[in-house]
Amino acid sequence: MDDFLVTALAEDPSIERARASIAAAEDGITAAKWQFGPSPSISRELASGSHRYVNVVRLQQPLYSGGLLTANLGAARTALRSSQQELLAAQLQLKLRIVQTWADWAKARGRVDALETLQDSHRQLLDMIRRRYAAGVATNADAALAASRASAVQAELAQARLEEGLQRDRLARLARRPVEPSLRAALDGEQPAAPALNQVLDRIQLAPEIALARANVDLARDELAKAKAALMPTVSLRLEHQSGAYRDQRVGLVFQAGLQGGLAGLAGVNAARARIAAAEAAVAATEQDLLGNYQLEYTRFAAAGASLRNAELTAATGEEVLASYRRQFEAGKRAWLDLLNMVREAHATRQTQRDAAIDERAGRYRLALLLGDAAARE
Repeated sequence: MDDFLVTALAEDPSIERARASIAAAEDGITAAKWQFGPSPSISRELASGSHRYVNVVRLQQPLYSGGLLTANLGAARTALRSSQQELLAAQLQLKLRIVQTWADWAKARGRVDALETLQDSHRQLLDMIRRRYAAGVATNADAALAASRASAVQAELAQARLEEGLQRDRLARLARRPVEPSLRAALDGEQPAAPALNQVLDRIQLAPEIALARANVDLARDELAKAKAALMPTVSLRLEHQSGAYRDQRVGLVFQAGLQGGLAGLAGVNAARARIAAAEAAVAATEQDLLGNYQLEYTRFAAAGASLRNAELTAATGEEVLASYRRQFEAGKRAWLDLLNMVREAHATRQTQRDAAIDERAGRYRLALLLGDAAARE
């Protein structure tokens, strides 16, 4: 299954978008660092007190910005961390979706195989009852009943094949690679031990969704720092070289102060504080959502395990009862309808067992993904 996930992680649009966001955030850090350096400019303007033009080359180095440049750099680094956590979250969710889609396809494929076996059984029973009818030991109604059951299985098989094809196409589109029949055994063999519920819930604090929500809190705090810094004065060192009609060179300090946008700057500070409160509330909401999701994931796994154990016992008993019904029918002690019903019931219990086994393996693997991805980040 790990190999099957590689292609999807490499080509899925959500993954590509997250990687592009990381690249953009890295460029944002570079841009924020360059703001600490000097800013060159060139202009052609009228000389003071004359009608002649001069060329002016300026180089301005910020000395004090009220914390604006530091806040910009911090926001850029937080944006990178947020993009990285977004990538991890997208990868994890894609893996979980693929595993669930695989389980749906594997169960659909198993139903096709089981119905093909059931169809063969009904054909054998139909041939047997026809021979018995020809020998005069069975009625025409028995043969008609067997033919009706065989026809119903054939229709059910056609529907199951259609469903299997749809699930296979879904899985192929999601994973972006063909689905081979051997993929049904992707989760066969030894799997990691099942975790306890407390182990699963403890990993919530390491989930990428939580890290992403916390990064948004830090980003809101950086926005507050930028809003406050915008109200502070700035000091810069400016070097000017003038050429053209007049030549001159100047070096001086530039002091600038003012409210950008008037009183809107003060309102911006209050808005930034409100965004921090909203981001902190989002962390709590995300934690609550993950708690429910992780509990549901574990409950589904535990329910599948319990269903598998019960189905194994029921299937074993059903096979014994079916064999007994066959012997009793041949001895004339069991009705034909009872035998047909038992064949169907044995098929249903075997199918329940197969579905539960797939759900149990898929659930165990999904829990391993939740724990494994968190452990890797730890």
